[in-house]
Amino acid sequence: MKFVKLAGVVTAASLLLCGCSSDNKKLAMQIGDEEITVGAVKFVAQYGLNSATAQQAVDVIEQNYIINEIAEKDNIELSDEDKKQIRSAVASFKADMGGRTAAEKLLKEYGLKDDDILEGIFSASAYAEKVLDTLTVEEATDDEVKKYISENYLHAKHVLIATKDSQTGEEYGEDKLAEVEKTANEVLEKAKSGADFDELVKEYGEDPGMESNPGGYYFGANEMVAEFENATRSIQPDEITMCKSDFGYHIIKRLPIDEASEDFKTYYEGNADMVKGNVTKDKRIEALKKRAEELGIEITINQEVIDAITFDTDKDDK
Repeated sequence: MKFVKLAGVVTAASLLLCGCSSDNKKLAMQIGDEEITVGAVKFVAQYGLNSATAQQAVDVIEQNYIINEIAEKDNIELSDEDKKQIRSAVASFKADMGGRTAAEKLLKEYGLKDDDILEGIFSASAYAEKVLDTLTVEEATDDEVKKYISENYLHAKHVLIATKDSQTGEEYGEDKLAEVEKTANEVLEKAKSGADFDELVKEYGEDPGMESNPGGYYFGANEMVAEFENATRSIQPDEITMCKSDFGYHIIKRLPIDEASEDFKTYYEGNADMVKGNVTKDKRIEALKKRAEELGIEITINQEVIDAITFDTDKDDK
């Protein structure tokens, strides 16, 4: 199985400051006259992009602000149906957060206004499609797609030692969890001591996806849960590490990406169209940035502030 995280579309146009904690008031970036706070970046990362990193949120905010600016300059308007869907999305968000009062409390914690920010978030995707359709970019070639995978994707195998019952989805009790942790550390030690990793997968692994992907997983940014992705990025090819996620303990071996290998060919044959779409999207983003320069949009990123951003691990319980 893949540990997939889903990404949404968000915008910066309405990320406005109001009463909030001192950290959330800090300026993370400025786009034109709009000041984007740490609270705004946190909200986008945790609720717009489903637990993305601060940097990923900043990138999305920047891109979507450019989209909104182009829409305004080109007099692109939303249809009545678009507006209806936005209102419905706002209502659904509030319902998911426990109702209007709970949603307002959540937004206040991040230093954000109510309907302005929510309507801005959910209108961005509608504007994005219309604006992107005005940009002319060439579809990615096979060579570009393969190069993109080699330069941007990760390749890894892992041994999953689960911390939940596979039938019920319930987390194990304290004694069983202690046993699982001990096993995970033993497997990690064996892997680092040179044991055959494939044999460890067969003996200890509880991820059925490894059976259908014996050559390992290929994945791009934000396709796996953050813990798995970050741990894989933290090591070099052929190195081994371990992390823990909601699924359990992952003993990870990062692998090189070799376009001539059979597992790469298999992955490419099954996913070329999907990756090609991502490459084409990146080309459109570059076209957006070029258009931003033409429009004279000034963007200032306070990288030191962004790098210092941390997140509450219990956001879903608020």
